[in-house]
Amino acid sequence: MTHTPAASATEAVAPVVLGMTRLIAPRKLPEVTADHRLVGDLGFHSLVLAELGYNLEDLYGLRSLTPEEAMRLERVGDVVGFVVTEVEAGRAALPTDDEVELLLARYDIGGPTA
Repeated sequence: MTHTPAASATEAVAPVVLGMTRLIAPRKLPEVTADHRLVGDLGFHSLVLAELGYNLEDLYGLRSLTPEEAMRLERVGDVVGFVVTEVEAGRAALPTDDEVELLLARYDIGGPTA
């Protein structure tokens, strides 16, 4: 089976966004899925939403969102979709494994990647 560029971007982005979301979510769940609501299910509030945004901006080179755009990102899958769209449009770039490791090291959970 061949991968389309969209599938490749999604495959590269989804695990990082899901992992980062699970890592910083105030409400700790054993697993975070694309269907989880940031505020309702995971307990995000303005400061944690900002932390997620800043981390993803740094990691992917994303632009800052307008408040209107940010309000539309209700579920983890919405965040994944936004990042994938920006990467596919050339407005953001996939991070290297080292860049992901450096970000995880900020939370003192670095280690070998699977």
